[in-house]
Amino acid sequence: AAFEIGAEAGDAACQAQVGRGYFKGQGVAVDFKLARAWHEKAAAQDYPDASGGLGTMYFTGDGGTPSWRRARELYKKAIELGLSQAVENMQTLTEDIQKVS
Repeated sequence: AAFEIGAEAGDAACQAQVGRGYFKGQGVAVDFKLARAWHEKAAAQDYPDASGGLGTMYFTGDGGTPSWRRARELYKKAIELGLSQAVENMQTLTEDIQKVS
């Protein structure tokens, strides 16, 4: 409940946490569309974890249409913001793109 209050007030960390909750079904039913929407809000504020998580959602298509281009943009942003996990995610994305090409 506290994260939801913070998220509604615009706190990026809380928005990312609420998004993660909907993504994983922690305390709420799994809802990828809501997870993506909350991650979008937090990523718009340059919150690294949200940018990385949102990149993965675009990569896999959870919560909407998949877009490798958008995933790549978000991973790049997350890397610039210091999220080390995004480097690994970018490598996986690049490998998958190369397999299709």
